[in-house]
Amino acid sequence: MNIDDNSNILLMFSGGLDSTGALWKLIQNKKNIVHIYHLHLANKENRTKAEGIAVKKIVDYITKISHVNYSESYHQYPSYNNSFMFDSDLYNFMAGTVCKSLPNIQKVAIGRTKSDFGIEERSMRGTNILRLLSPNIEKIYPVGDMTKIEIYNMLPKELRDMTWSCRTPVYVSEKIIKECGQCKTCRELGAIKNENGI
Repeated sequence: MNIDDNSNILLMFSGGLDSTGALWKLIQNKKNIVHIYHLHLANKENRTKAEGIAVKKIVDYITKISHVNYSESYHQYPSYNNSFMFDSDLYNFMAGTVCKSLPNIQKVAIGRTKSDFGIEERSMRGTNILRLLSPNIEKIYPVGDMTKIEIYNMLPKELRDMTWSCRTPVYVSEKIIKECGQCKTCRELGAIKNENGI
């Protein structure tokens, strides 16, 4: 992490459609100095490599048009039962940790959409974890008033095509990774593409 980093917004970034939409909206306001943070989360879904490729492409694309900062870390819990913790617990813990390292951060941005606002208990649990470490940080949702199809249509095509949202990728070979087509996000994006005639 760059010690000269003067970012005022921390974006928790997965490389998926929602967090990319949040990033795109944030960089439209030149007052926002965005620190993109990606957590390589190695669990039984095995999506770390696919997400990592998407994140690199997106960050490379964005840095050509806007000043952003970037950092990442790695966490592994492949054998734990899913009830042990939510991914959002880890994201919020790491958000609080990064905020303590970057004193100019005022807000933490999450790529939560209009359709995600039915998970209040999980969201509050994550927010409480963040506040334990960084009590004065505001949490914001740049695409919180948007549906997935609205985000999809908002993004430039070349950027949209770089995203990775599949939860359980299929590794055909070392270089070929395919979407499973069966997970919730694959079904949602499939419906969006069908609606757009793609």
